[in-house]
Amino acid sequence: MQITNDDSELALLLPQRAGLPLPKYLSLTFPEDADDLLLPALEELHLQPGQSALLYSAEEQDDGTLCHVRGWDTDDLMLEPGTLSLGTPPTYQRALIFLLARPNLLGFFADWKYFHGGAHYFQRPQRVFRRKSRTHSRVRIHGNVQVRRRSGAVTSHALHDFSPSGASFYSEEANLAQGEMLLIEMEINACGVCETTATVARVESLEHAAHGYLVGIRFNLTAQQKNRAEQLYLCQRGEVLQQMNDTARHRWAPPKTP
Repeated sequence: MQITNDDSELALLLPQRAGLPLPKYLSLTFPEDADDLLLPALEELHLQPGQSALLYSAEEQDDGTLCHVRGWDTDDLMLEPGTLSLGTPPTYQRALIFLLARPNLLGFFADWKYFHGGAHYFQRPQRVFRRKSRTHSRVRIHGNVQVRRRSGAVTSHALHDFSPSGASFYSEEANLAQGEMLLIEMEINACGVCETTATVARVESLEHAAHGYLVGIRFNLTAQQKNRAEQLYLCQRGEVLQQMNDTARHRWAPPKTP
């Protein structure tokens, strides 16, 4: 199968794994209010041949294998690797799978059975998390954000990802609280600067990563600021997709910070 736009979209919808154990990575991707489907019916998942999937093993350095849905074989889910593999295909035991079934993003664990006829066979998942995919997928970003709090304290942080409606950045301290209002100034490499107020949406602990915490924020934008944010988004998205289309890289994988 050819690499498609949906493959890139799926990679951009997911946070970087950054060495996280699979259960932690799954919980980071789906908020507490995500749908939690127990023993879902097959038709409830809306899976179609050709949909994009990322397959993760328990190995902490595994950044995912691109696959496409082939379909169901009775109750077994068939995932076809996006690229041909030389030698013996990997085995997975219990794998974490993310699937883009528009308009939803699905995430679940599934037990691997075998590889046959060019596809991995997985047992039907017993529990599936589901949320709406964002109107604008987040893009990985190399840039800085300056955060000013009501107390007057000013700190600088490295950006993680960005969309016209929100962003996330790394922090070494857990002193930002959900719901707190901030004044931020983002400087996005090769694209420009945007200043706005924002609300802290979440603070995630990154126990197995180089940084202590990941802080998610929602922008409170004026019309002019919204236009500026969209310009920066399109600029950075173009840079990321150009990286993904480089044949020297895994085009579907989230770009890594050098």
